[in-house]
Amino acid sequence: MILVKTVLNNPLNNQKKNFLKSEGSFLNFLQLYFLFGFLIVCPFISFSQEKIIGHGGPVKGLTVSKTGLLVSTSFDYSSIVWSVDKMNELASLTDHLAAVNVAKFSPDDKKLITGGDDMRVLVYDVEKLSINSSARELGSHLGKVSDVEFSKNGDLMASSGWGGNVIIWDMHNEKEYLSTNAGHRGPINAVQFSNDGKYLYTSGYDGTIRKFDIFNNNSKGIVVSHGWGINVFFIDEEKNSVIYGTTDGSVILYDFNENKEKLKIGDERTPVLTMCIDNGETTIALGNAKGRVIMISLEDYSLVRDFRAAHGPVWALALKNDTTMLYVGGLDDFINQWDLVTYPQPVIVPPGPARRFNPSLAMTNGEKQFARKCSVCHTLEPDGKRRAGPTLYKVFGRMAGTLEGYKFSQALIDSTIVWNEQTIHQLFTEGPDVVLPGTKMPIQRMKSSKDRVDLIKFLKKATE
Repeated sequence: MILVKTVLNNPLNNQKKNFLKSEGSFLNFLQLYFLFGFLIVCPFISFSQEKIIGHGGPVKGLTVSKTGLLVSTSFDYSSIVWSVDKMNELASLTDHLAAVNVAKFSPDDKKLITGGDDMRVLVYDVEKLSINSSARELGSHLGKVSDVEFSKNGDLMASSGWGGNVIIWDMHNEKEYLSTNAGHRGPINAVQFSNDGKYLYTSGYDGTIRKFDIFNNNSKGIVVSHGWGINVFFIDEEKNSVIYGTTDGSVILYDFNENKEKLKIGDERTPVLTMCIDNGETTIALGNAKGRVIMISLEDYSLVRDFRAAHGPVWALALKNDTTMLYVGGLDDFINQWDLVTYPQPVIVPPGPARRFNPSLAMTNGEKQFARKCSVCHTLEPDGKRRAGPTLYKVFGRMAGTLEGYKFSQALIDSTIVWNEQTIHQLFTEGPDVVLPGTKMPIQRMKSSKDRVDLIKFLKKATE
């Protein structure tokens, strides 16, 4: 097996630039593979990839500050602050009441904004993160918070939500300036301020990118109309162009001067889920639902990388300030850290083990049901391990909402349910929304009576 290495300044990259500049080019893994003659690397070769372990659930958001902090947000209701240099944990923020989807630093790195499935937008003082992690709540949306973004000077901040509105915040007094649908119909996925801070660009489920006049409170019309939902985008006002990722699997570069698509990359019907740009705005990275990451230079729109970075969807991406590291978040509990200098292959499919909630090893049906239905949120150990739900250790005979150290919803606190074979069977027969209205527990039911019985049998033994 031959391993061909390339580096960022390799002459082969010039070939890629010329190819990608052709209008409307559609690239996929096989085209790149045969175009450059790269071979899939043998699974026994050690890659420059590290796992940063800390969360107890899938990683939903990532952001890097100019001063060298990385913040990861998770399905486990927490945000972790890391030192980029040493990748050690500096603080754990647990103020949200549901999955935390997004985080963003202010331009001066003095404030950190987070938004989550609890529909709330929180703000932290960065210099106090390691001392006191208590947050201030700016306000809330009508649905889950999907994106947050600051204006260039940091005076304004915008948050978008699946409830169909954008809220623009005055960050001097941390008050709401205005709330608008910006002309969209349905969920709003992403936001970006114009360079002068007078306008807000927004993208949504309705397949459009729109421009909104903030201070006159009116829509300036549609910038892009795609047909399928637009999940992420970046508008380069100086080059009069936009790069956006869609629910039908396309990454598109559109040139407004020429009024045409200049580049199209992607996997058909595989949604593009996330995007990041380094703080110097030299490189953009986009990730899709099958683990593929595409990196493009913002200087000349050439392809920098195209590789599979995760097993399953890529929900979060962040680039180190010098673009030597790419941080990837997805269904795994850990952050994948890819060294882009010592891992230069542009096309590769890395091997890896099955996840704990999608097991491949032989096991009893009850254990399999726990792995698939419960292990994303719960552990069986005395330590809850930062999971979204409380540990199930010694759960039988325990009154709901009473485990010390876990932040329960009011529905659980007020409940008189005692967990036993009957109540757990009822929970998965009728569903948490029926048994415990108002609970944070995801709505799920188990149709098979045998699966419920086997799960309870396994839990009774495993939680003793």
